[in-house]
Amino acid sequence: MKWNLPKRVELRELACRDGFQHEPTFLPTDTKLYFLEALAETGFRWLEVTSFAPPKYLPQFRDAEEVLKRLKKKPGVTYNVITLNERALDRCLQTKEQGFGPDMILYMISTSESHNRRNAGRPREEMWKEAATMVKRAHAAGLKVIGTTGTTFGCPIEGPVPAAASLEFADRFHELGVDELNFGDTTGEGTPERVFDFYSQILEKHRDLRIVAHFHESRGWGLANCLAALQAGVFCFDVSMGGLGGQPANMVDRVPIKGTGELYTPSDLTGNVRGEDLAVMLDEMKIETGLNLDQYLALGRLLERVLGRELRSWTTKTGRIPKGPTGK
Repeated sequence: MKWNLPKRVELRELACRDGFQHEPTFLPTDTKLYFLEALAETGFRWLEVTSFAPPKYLPQFRDAEEVLKRLKKKPGVTYNVITLNERALDRCLQTKEQGFGPDMILYMISTSESHNRRNAGRPREEMWKEAATMVKRAHAAGLKVIGTTGTTFGCPIEGPVPAAASLEFADRFHELGVDELNFGDTTGEGTPERVFDFYSQILEKHRDLRIVAHFHESRGWGLANCLAALQAGVFCFDVSMGGLGGQPANMVDRVPIKGTGELYTPSDLTGNVRGEDLAVMLDEMKIETGLNLDQYLALGRLLERVLGRELRSWTTKTGRIPKGPTGK
């Protein structure tokens, strides 16, 4: 039996949004711009830039408009932002009207009612009612829309989520006319066999849409789940340098904020799939990513210096596997 492997995979970098939202200190706008522009030069063709969440809840992104305005966009790269309600979309569309807006927005609804209220501050059905308007307004402005299902495989507050719930969300987003479907394993509840079964069903039902897999490393299964999704036929994955990310910080620069409340996970280890490690693994499997891997690993090491701590990627320390004699 042969592995079902594609020749090429698309990796999407979330470090500057999903990654930075977990940080307890405000990162300078220049830092965000540096990494966004460097990641584009590294070969990424899709980057998540910022969030239009209210600054009182996510002060890390109080510079959202400034980041977009000053960002030196690279041709051929898609730039995405998060808009979880119409007020956020209003801000986004204003940047578009002023000539420096993004190319795409993400709208997420969690299968778990408890998590949705913590993450978005509203019940799910209220968001579904708003979703149709969000998609229409975004499309009218020339923006593509990612319909994202949160807590796809389970919720740390409510417990297991049946696959049928996430499949239903996918159908509802599809009917609204979104351009892509993204499924978030929000706090690392998925296991490889469930991941394979779920994405096999999704790809069978929604072949006309790009399907994006979004895993978290809460329990260290991120790469295993990527491999399971890869076997099911997924070729597009969200990643974050150093495995950064997770629940938004509830204290920034030593100032307590509401955010999404107290930690709802068993541990503070809630980050995204380690981008450097997945990229190197795919390269060893002879799967193209279009990335300059040495440049990417160097950026990961630089990010550790910027944040002042060791991050969770292995390959930034151990490097790539030698392709010939090392002389040692």
